[in-house]
Amino acid sequence: GEINRADRAAASELKSRGIPVLVVTGRNPESLKKVEGLWDVADEILFSSGAGVLTGKDAEPVGMGRLTAGEIAEITAILDKAGEDYCLLDPIPENHCFSWKRHRPVETNPDFDRRMNLYKSWGRPDNGIPAQASQVLIVLPPGTFIQRETAKALSRWSVFHSSSPVDHKSIWLEIFPTGMDKGSALAAWCESRGLPKERVLALGNDFNDESMLIWAGMGRVVSGSPLALESDFPVLPPAGKGGFETAAKEALEKFTEYFEPDR
Repeated sequence: GEINRADRAAASELKSRGIPVLVVTGRNPESLKKVEGLWDVADEILFSSGAGVLTGKDAEPVGMGRLTAGEIAEITAILDKAGEDYCLLDPIPENHCFSWKRHRPVETNPDFDRRMNLYKSWGRPDNGIPAQASQVLIVLPPGTFIQRETAKALSRWSVFHSSSPVDHKSIWLEIFPTGMDKGSALAAWCESRGLPKERVLALGNDFNDESMLIWAGMGRVVSGSPLALESDFPVLPPAGKGGFETAAKEALEKFTEYFEPDR
């Protein structure tokens, strides 16, 4: 992918006024290397839905937490009983690598196969419980839902869902260590820099952004986001078509007096 010229210009204007730009994404560091112009926009990046941070283009990824072997054993036992297809992602910084396990018939969950094929050089079949993992990813076919009993059993951990970035129809459920999500990661990042949430504008487009949108003083979504989010937050133009530019203009209007160019 590529960050378009207008969004780069908007980010440059924010930075010239001393307003930091933090990218909060579900993508892992390896996949972010393919996004051209990303560091023209970002000062820092919270990746993998807040599981880690990149402080610069050449910086080493730093993880915020991991699932233990005991937790992995509990989670996979729940998913095996429920018959769900899932992946165990390796600890950061190798969280682009993963092991996988299938339960559903191949033809009923094509998005799982697409993900396996897309990242086949990084994947391997399940070979037991690892010592640690950064997260667990469940792929649900379109129109299916996780069983209530399964959802209740998983509620001890941070669980949230988003639309599949592969087919845009299936649902991906992500399981992280307790308390880890985009909202808590954003809050910790801002607290470490003395930034109150009233001086934060968060822009999102999917369900895994919800905790971040709720925490920020101003939460905004781009057009085309799930209807539930569009009903709860102001809607800006679509991503890549003015959404970030509009958010940047609002941030300039609201925050310029608070920030200093050399801050």
